[in-house]
Amino acid sequence: MTTTQTKCDQRALKVATLLHRDVRPFLTILFGSRARGDYEDGRSDIDIMLVRETLPSLEECGEIRDMVRAWAESIYDELVSVQLIWQTIEEFERMRRTVNHVTVHALREGILMSDDPAYDGRNFENDEVDENYEWSLTEERLRHAENHLATFNVLIDAGMHDSMIGQHAQGAMEHALKALISARVERYPHVHNIDDLVTRARVVDSEFQFTLAIDGDIYNQYVGSDEYKTTGIPITGIDDYRNKVNADVQAILSRIRDILGPRPE
Repeated sequence: MTTTQTKCDQRALKVATLLHRDVRPFLTILFGSRARGDYEDGRSDIDIMLVRETLPSLEECGEIRDMVRAWAESIYDELVSVQLIWQTIEEFERMRRTVNHVTVHALREGILMSDDPAYDGRNFENDEVDENYEWSLTEERLRHAENHLATFNVLIDAGMHDSMIGQHAQGAMEHALKALISARVERYPHVHNIDDLVTRARVVDSEFQFTLAIDGDIYNQYVGSDEYKTTGIPITGIDDYRNKVNADVQAILSRIRDILGPRPE
C-alpha cells in the first residue's frame, strides 16, 4: 500500500488506514482539515473518499459507516463525525480534472492509500483542468447559498437559537463566495474560513472589492460542531445583523449571475 504523507491528525490516519485494510477499495483518501493538520478537536469532521469499481449498496454503505464510526470513537475516546464519500473509478477519473470538485481538493491536499502501483508516488498537483468546465458545480453552490439564506431568515422569524441562525448565515456566505470564485473558473481554498474566501474572491474578480458588513471572524465561529464556542460577539448580537447578512450575500449572488449570464435551459 502506498501512502503519501503530510502533516496530519495521526488518529484520523489510523481510521482511514483501518478502513482501507478492511474494505479494500481501489483508492482511499484522507482529506480535509484532518489531513492538512489545521483541524480543531471537537469541531472538525474526518473526511474520507473511497474509490472502487462499483458503489456499495445502501446496506453495505450503512455497515461500513457504522464500523468506521465505532473505530473513530474508540481511537478518539469520544464521538467524532466521519464523512465517507464514495466514487466509482470512472467518476473519479472524470471529476479529478474539474475545477473545485471535491475530488480535486482531496487529491491535492489528501493522504492517498492504494495497492495500485500506478499511484505509487503519484503527484496530482499538475493535473490540467478539463476545458469542458461543469457549470453545474457553480450553480449547485448558488442553490446552497440561496437555501441557507432562506433558512436563516425563517429561523429568525421563528425565534430560534443563535447557533442555528449563525450556522445558516455562515453557510450562505461560504457557498456564495465559493460560487463566485468558481464562476471565474478558478480554484477556491478548500476551507470554511470566510476571510480566506473573501481574499481569494478579490484576487480572481476585480469587481468584488466591497467590505463585508459583518467581520469574517463572526461567521467563522459557527463552523463545525453544533456546540459552537463563541470567540467574540455572536452574530445575533450585531446591530441589524439580519439586513447586513442578507445584503452581503445577495450582493455576491448578484455578482455571480452577472458573471454567468443567461444559462442554457
